[in-house]
Amino acid sequence: MILATDSLFRIIGFDPQLIFDSIITGINVFILFFALSYFLFNPVQKVLKNRSEKIKNELENAKAKEEAATALKAEYEEKLAKTRVEVESIMEDARKNAKKLSESIIEEAKVEAQNIVARGNKEIEQEKAKAVDDLKNQVITISTLLATKIIKENVNAKNNDSLFEETLNEIGATTWQG
Repeated sequence: MILATDSLFRIIGFDPQLIFDSIITGINVFILFFALSYFLFNPVQKVLKNRSEKIKNELENAKAKEEAATALKAEYEEKLAKTRVEVESIMEDARKNAKKLSESIIEEAKVEAQNIVARGNKEIEQEKAKAVDDLKNQVITISTLLATKIIKENVNAKNNDSLFEETLNEIGATTWQG
């Protein structure tokens, strides 16, 4: 058998050193494969898995933040709309108050104008009464002077007319005009 195995090794060209080296090389390849798998492939796969999970978490966080931002934007838009309505309400109230105030001022001005007119009419009546009283006093004075002269002279109607004219000249012709 040794001869048969020896001839087989010669036909193919295997020698025992080549087979031994091939087996050792195969074992070394498996050891190297397991060592690389343990020290290199597993950590790389772990890093890739961690990175994949990190990216997934970041995407979920980004999605959550986007949803929160959308909700916050909707809330701000709602608050802005409410603020606009409130501003319009305040402006409308201010307009109403301004209108009431202007109407009040106009009414007060009308009342004051009526009071001024009433005071003016009252003053006119007082001045008119005073003028009538002055005129009465002047007529009394003139009548007294005329009566005094008539009695002194006790003259006829012709003299009475001249006395009347003389008295008028003494009092002043402008008093009776206009």
